Amino acid sequence: MERTSRFICTLLLSSLIAIPACAKTSKYRVEQEMPPAKVLNGLGVGVDMVGFGMMLTNARFANMEVNGRLNILEKYFPVVELGIGQCDREGNEQATKFHTRAPYFRVGGDYNLTKKRNGNRLFVGLRYAFSSFNYDYSNPDFGDVVYDDHTPLQIEDMDGKMHWLEINVGVETKLWSFVRLGWNLRYKARLSNSFDERGEPWYTPGFGKNGGTTWGGMVNVMFDLDSFIFKKNKKKNL
Repeated sequence: MERTSRFICTLLLSSLIAIPACAKTSKYRVEQEMPPAKVLNGLGVGVDMVGFGMMLTNARFANMEVNGRLNILEKYFPVVELGIGQCDREGNEQATKFHTRAPYFRVGGDYNLTKKRNGNRLFVGLRYAFSSFNYDYSNPDFGDVVYDDHTPLQIEDMDGKMHWLEINVGVETKLWSFVRLGWNLRYKARLSNSFDERGEPWYTPGFGKNGGTTWGGMVNVMFDLDSFIFKKNKKKNL
């Protein structure tokens, strides 16, 4: 009976020692079997859905943009973003209207914080952005409400420029085949600007409501072009 007890204890102790060792070995084998990421791992294009949604809901302003990026080592994602921002706003007190519509661009990159290559990504990123635009103020019944003095206001083609930085965090996941969906939150900080001496714009294309800092967000639908082309060519070969 004593020998049996010793045998069982020895067997249990051996099992407890062997299990972590086996798990470590299995983990090592899985890591060994996963091929290293290619240097140039893909090319993708995308479109921001928030701007189009703001247009459909008649928001005061909207940024409509597309973007393109490279996938380097599944870690580094250089990005170029191009868009058109527009705004048609009417003031509250004297119904003065502000209007602008102009392009903007951003360049920068994202870094993928996740270690596993399972289709999910957690990004942090940085962008430099710039917009050069014209803007108008108008009011056919502008004047002094106290003295009932009305003079039409029409100021057109004022020049504006702004440089700013954006810091973003976001997530992304694979929906189907070469289609991906992601969202990100952005903190925008103005670097420099130059506006017409007759008045500052209410809105800057790509930045948002004029000011020193602001927040923004995007919902991107991305398309991995390399995956799409590869699958299309594979079907032709079959």
